[in-house]
Amino acid sequence: MKRCEMEALAASLCDYLCSRNHDITGWWGIGRLCEIAERKRKPAFSFKVRPGEVLWICGYEVSGSRRITDRLVKHGLNSIEGRISFLSAGRYGNGLKRFYCTVAIAVTQDGRTGLAMRHVECWPHDSFHESRRGGEAT
Repeated sequence: MKRCEMEALAASLCDYLCSRNHDITGWWGIGRLCEIAERKRKPAFSFKVRPGEVLWICGYEVSGSRRITDRLVKHGLNSIEGRISFLSAGRYGNGLKRFYCTVAIAVTQDGRTGLAMRHVECWPHDSFHESRRGGEAT
């Protein structure tokens, strides 16, 4: 696989993790991880993506991740590693704490590396201020 293709793959994984189309325990994944990071006073999490397996970050399963990782099997990658970090950025107008989240992914194959990074503003999960995604049990 060419390096630019690996970078595109890494960027796609970053976009997936930043998206509101995935969740952890029925809530926006980044918000849940932000809440865990704040509670544990741990500003970053490292994780590995294993093709064909469910993605786990900080002990939580990312919903729908098996569908994504199944598509990675055909590429024969050596490793896919990621890091999610949170940086406090004050408060939103409604009083919720504001954080900047950075998702970074590195994809390696035969000595080549593809890197991607995405940033998203977020807040720690708080069920009082959020509603579950449609289709999730309440």
